[in-house]
Amino acid sequence: MNDIPHLAMPDIQDLTASLRNLRRAWPNHWPGLPLVFDRAWRELGLGTPRRGSSAHRLLGFGRAASALVEKDGVERHERGLEPAYHNRLHIADTLVCMAYLLKTSYAMKVAGARKTEVMAMALGVMAGHDFLHPGGSNAYPGEFEARAVRDLQPLMAAAGLTPTERQTLAFCIMATDPTRVKALHLQVRTRRYDLRETDCLAVLALEADIMASMLPQTASGLTQSLAIEWAPQQPEAAKKLLLPKSRLLFLEHAALFSSPAAIRLGLNAVKLQQVRRIETALQNSN
Repeated sequence: MNDIPHLAMPDIQDLTASLRNLRRAWPNHWPGLPLVFDRAWRELGLGTPRRGSSAHRLLGFGRAASALVEKDGVERHERGLEPAYHNRLHIADTLVCMAYLLKTSYAMKVAGARKTEVMAMALGVMAGHDFLHPGGSNAYPGEFEARAVRDLQPLMAAAGLTPTERQTLAFCIMATDPTRVKALHLQVRTRRYDLRETDCLAVLALEADIMASMLPQTASGLTQSLAIEWAPQQPEAAKKLLLPKSRLLFLEHAALFSSPAAIRLGLNAVKLQQVRRIETALQNSN
C-alpha cells in the first residue's frame, strides 16, 4: 500500500514521441509486448514489488497476458492473420498512454494515483483489455470484452489474484465496450475523482484505449488500419470510416476525455482543434 517514488509531470510531446518510437520498431524490429509492459512498469517507478502484495500479483498477471498476446500475434502475423488494428501495437499504444495518464495523475496528486496497487492494476487492465482479439467489431454489446475476461481467467488464477482484483479487472475491461463509454464518463464527472474507485480507474482505461487514435500524429495510420481490419466482413463500414464526417463523429462521441490527467495533458484541446478543422473543411466543400 506504499506510495511510489517521485514522478515528474510529463507533456503531450513526450507522449507522441513515445508512440512514434513504437511505430519505428513495428513490425520488423519489434521488441516484444512483454518488454513494452516492463518498460511501462519501470517508467512508473514500480520496481520489484514485495512478494504476496497486490502489485506483485498484478505484475505476474500483466507479464503473462503480454507474453500470450505476443506469442499469438507472432503466430498470426506469420500467417498473415494478425488484425490490422487490434494487434500487438495497439496493446503497446495503450500501455504507453496509460503510463502517461498515471504519471500525470501522480504529479497532480489525484486521489489514489500514488498507490502501487492502483498503477499495477491500470497496466494489468491494458495488457488484457483486448486479449487475443479476433479482429473486427462486436456483433452485440460487450462480445469481445466478455470473451477477453473469460479467456483471462486462467491467468488471473495462476497469478493468485484475489476476487476483488479479478472483479476490478473484469469491470475495467468490460467498460472498454464502445456502447458503455459515454455513460461511464458521465457517471464520474460530478464527483471527486479517485483512482481507488473502480469506475474512475475504468475511465482512465477508456482514455488510454483511444488516445493514440485521437492524436493527429497517429490517427491517420490507425484509422486506415481499422478500415483494413473491417473490410473483409464490413466493406461499406470500412469505407465510411475513412470519411471526414466519420472522423468528426468519432471525435465528438467516442474520443472522450474527462479525467484530471487527460485534461492536464491537453487532450481535449487537441481534439477540439481537429473538430474545428474538419468542420471548416466540410463547410468549405459545400
